[in-house]
Amino acid sequence: MVDPISSAAALAPAQVQKTAFAKPAAPVAGPSFAETLKAAAASTVDSLKTSEATSMSAMQGGAAIQDVVGATVRAELAVETAVSVRNKLIESYQEIMRMPI
Repeated sequence: MVDPISSAAALAPAQVQKTAFAKPAAPVAGPSFAETLKAAAASTVDSLKTSEATSMSAMQGGAAIQDVVGATVRAELAVETAVSVRNKLIESYQEIMRMPI
């Protein structure tokens, strides 16, 4: 059996380049990365609005304290997640900028 690495090494550099990039990758179905981030940001904002509305309702006597605590915890978790994702994106960008060309 022929080792794929040694057979590729036997090809001329132009042939290796042609065979390595001959087939483009098929597009993946589903939402794009930008759409996913946009949906996550919208979800975070909705969570914050719900928490604020529940708090206002509690101040007017319309909501129980348990509802306020639950909404606040969900909003806090959403904000912490958004901040973590933002930090990872910034860290990734900085790492890419440090790469030599």
